[in-house]
Amino acid sequence: MLVLPLSNEHDRKGFDCGNAELNSWFAQVARQHKEKGISSTFVVVEEEASTEVQGFYAISLAELVNAELPSQYRKRLPTKVPAFRLGRLATAKPHAGKGIGEFMLFDAIDRVTRIATEIGGICLVVNAKPSAVDFYTRYGFEQMADHPHNLFLPL
Repeated sequence: MLVLPLSNEHDRKGFDCGNAELNSWFAQVARQHKEKGISSTFVVVEEEASTEVQGFYAISLAELVNAELPSQYRKRLPTKVPAFRLGRLATAKPHAGKGIGEFMLFDAIDRVTRIATEIGGICLVVNAKPSAVDFYTRYGFEQMADHPHNLFLPL
């Protein structure tokens, strides 16, 4: 398994994770967001020449208000803090249950941690679907003060 930046060679239209909104975003918006500098999407493929996408995730920059952070992180930070947002994460139905979601999450955490050491950023945040909150909390994400589905992972 490899994680690569999304390219024109990857089959976006054939991807199906079982969620029409995620499928549509991946097929129609992911490349546009990359071209416009809004977010970057990364795909899991079997090998470098593969066009079949087993899963994908998108990362963007974010700015958080200090008051939204879990209380133990608010001290000594400015009113607004730089962060990274995990905007989308999905596994294709034929590859569900194979650990690809975990693999992508670890890749995203590693990627933003490396970037944060060079340019700054205090955390990775995600607005999780209710069914995914347990998945993220298993890996150390904590609930933010503003909403129970907004989760925070300090870097």
